[in-house]
Amino acid sequence: MPGEEAGQTAGVTRREQILANALELFRKQGYDRTSLREISERLGISKSGLYHHFEAKDDLLESLVSPLLDRIHEIAASPPVQGDEELRAFLSTYIDTFIDNREVLSLLANDVGVRNHPRVSQRLARVNDEIYHHITGPHPQLAATVRAAQVLIGLQGAIIRYASAEPEVVRSECLRTALAALSTSNRPNR
Repeated sequence: MPGEEAGQTAGVTRREQILANALELFRKQGYDRTSLREISERLGISKSGLYHHFEAKDDLLESLVSPLLDRIHEIAASPPVQGDEELRAFLSTYIDTFIDNREVLSLLANDVGVRNHPRVSQRLARVNDEIYHHITGPHPQLAATVRAAQVLIGLQGAIIRYASAEPEVVRSECLRTALAALSTSNRPNR
């Protein structure tokens, strides 16, 4: 279609523009309440131009959340952390991943339609289980799983709540408090 590339930002592909606009609309209106027509109109392209990049809205959503879920899976793929130095390295990587992907994290945390989406819900549950296992080990006591839940949910909440704040301050405070809660020197049992 003539003019399909009009308004395209230099150095940003049409696919990246579609993803950025879809993420913004999904976060603002909700995944279920956002149509492909709205996304295409916002970009000034036809729906067929959108379909050239994504066959369906489900594909768009999967393209948005997969990089974050893939990265969390990679982080959790190594054996469970042993000792405070490994814990610090793990938490630093985990927090940085969340800060770098805070808009997608916000979408996952705040949109029930996204969390319950068939292409997302099972993967999300699986990476969450992997992360808990990575922190607590294979047969944790209840106290260890409660601490892990408090820390992981707290990290997610803080990073979302302060998404527009200075990332280094958010990172530093998240790491400090997570280490205080999970450090082997501060816990009576694993």
